[in-house]
Amino acid sequence: MTTSGARPGSGAAVALACAFLLQAATASAGPVLVYREGEACPRGRPADAPRITAAQAVERAKELLPKDFCGPSWWVSGCEFDPEWAYDTWRVFAQQYVLENGVRDIRGRDHSYIVLDAVGNCIANIPGT
Repeated sequence: MTTSGARPGSGAAVALACAFLLQAATASAGPVLVYREGEACPRGRPADAPRITAAQAVERAKELLPKDFCGPSWWVSGCEFDPEWAYDTWRVFAQQYVLENGVRDIRGRDHSYIVLDAVGNCIANIPGT
């Protein structure tokens, strides 16, 4: 008899083992807390600088991505950018893609999330969120 009261090989023992494995897998799949710092997330623009536009936020985000992040390479053909204005910040989502028969395929490709203040200073540069 096991400490849980379930006999080995019984449905309860199997369920208990599955619950334990699920809990272990969930615990190890927590959030990845990685931020790019330093030159990858500069904050040198003065607060009274002109506010940037969505197009400027995308260009700024491109500058802050790692070299060759958007290819071209055998693995990455380019990137799609999605700027969003929220809470007085620009949030730019960058998604790699590969062209497959003329269609942009993002499956298995990396992404990054760059958050900028209203004038273009980096607040966060988060790879693969």
